Amino acid sequence: MSRKRRSRPVPEPAPESASALESALTPDVASMVGLITAGAVDAHLPLLTRTIQQRHRQVREKDAQRAMAAVPLGARVRINRTAVPQYLRGTTGTVTGFTGRKVEILLDRSHGRCGSCLVRVGPLSVDVLGPG
Repeated sequence: MSRKRRSRPVPEPAPESASALESALTPDVASMVGLITAGAVDAHLPLLTRTIQQRHRQVREKDAQRAMAAVPLGARVRINRTAVPQYLRGTTGTVTGFTGRKVEILLDRSHGRCGSCLVRVGPLSVDVLGPG
C-alpha cells in the first residue's frame, strides 16, 4: 500500500451560492475571477497563488494582533472551536500572561492531557467572557 498522503477534496460551491457570491463582487474582482476561470492567466498561476497566500498570512496576522489586544490580563475566557488540540475546545480559564504570539491561560480544572492546567493558545482561539 502506498504511503502517499491523500489531500482533502475541495468542495465545489453550490450553484446558488456561487451566483450570490459573483453578484457581490466588484467589477475588477469579477473580471479577475473570469480570467482565472477561463485559463487566460494559467502561466501566472504560481505567482498569483504565492501572492494570495502571502496576503492571506498578512491579514491573518493582523487579525491575530487585534485579537491579542482585545484579551486583557486576568480576563475570563473560553477556548473556542478553532483551538488545537481539540480537547481544549470549550474549556474555560483565566488569562495569566502572554508568551510571544500566544495567550497563557490557567484552566479552571485539569482537562485532557493538560496536567498543569496552564495552556498557551493563539489569540484567535480565545473568546473573552468577562473581566477577571
